[in-house]
Amino acid sequence: MRIDKALVVYNKPLYQLHVLEQKDPHYIGLLKKKHPTTRLWRAVHAMHQETLEGVQRTLELLGIETDTVFRGQLKKIGNYDLVVTVGGDGTFLDISHILGNQVLLGVNSAPIDSTGALCRARVGDFLTVLVELIAGKRRPQWIPRLQVKVNGKAVAPPVLNEVLFANQSSAGTARYRVLIGKTAEEQKSSGIWIAAPTGSTAAIRSAGGKPMPLTKPAMQYVVRELFPEPGKRFRIRKGILPKGKKLTIYSRMRQGALFIDGNKISVPLNFGDKVEISADGKPLRAVL
Repeated sequence: MRIDKALVVYNKPLYQLHVLEQKDPHYIGLLKKKHPTTRLWRAVHAMHQETLEGVQRTLELLGIETDTVFRGQLKKIGNYDLVVTVGGDGTFLDISHILGNQVLLGVNSAPIDSTGALCRARVGDFLTVLVELIAGKRRPQWIPRLQVKVNGKAVAPPVLNEVLFANQSSAGTARYRVLIGKTAEEQKSSGIWIAAPTGSTAAIRSAGGKPMPLTKPAMQYVVRELFPEPGKRFRIRKGILPKGKKLTIYSRMRQGALFIDGNKISVPLNFGDKVEISADGKPLRAVL
């Protein structure tokens, strides 16, 4: 792979954002009181800064022209061969939503506080990963993503991890009619997880799903906490649907919602809205 120009997109840890920059009295107060939730703040900040600087030095060492931007200021991505995220899975997911055909590579900037399941590199092996990419010993993969439509219109960018169909209130019951092919059921539950292959090891796995190969063109669904009704036998509980097949849901709630790749993208649903989800989203070119 030829890499002439790269974009580095970084996040800001809580300590940097709320203490050093915003000087928020609430967060400063927690830090002064040595609140247990602040235990790792300084260490995470130091590790993050070290990673960001290490990534920049490595790209410079290899002669790659590089731009660097904070993820909160990035609106669109220009002409780059490689986009490197420095942060955790949240940063990787955010950037995947606005990426074109560029290759995406995640660097976990603070492993002591971040899972980084989507981040292939850390600062210690970033150079090795880059050299392997340039030499052709490692190749980007095309990763399947989900397509989400409401009433026939796309309402979100291609989904890399998962979609949660649920009540807008986490304590509320989800009421809906669900269809797969000719099978249709009316259900009450805590909602439905629908995951792409990369999301199959996350929340849906905790709900009873199973891991899928990263490049498998398919999606998985799991109904959460299905309400048992006397005399009813439910067939749509969990399963895997290949590309080309869709899961259709009719909302029977006035305050339903779709939560996409976490909680930053949400789509409100009214009573009667038709949701269609499939594994037909534009695939992502990434190093995983």
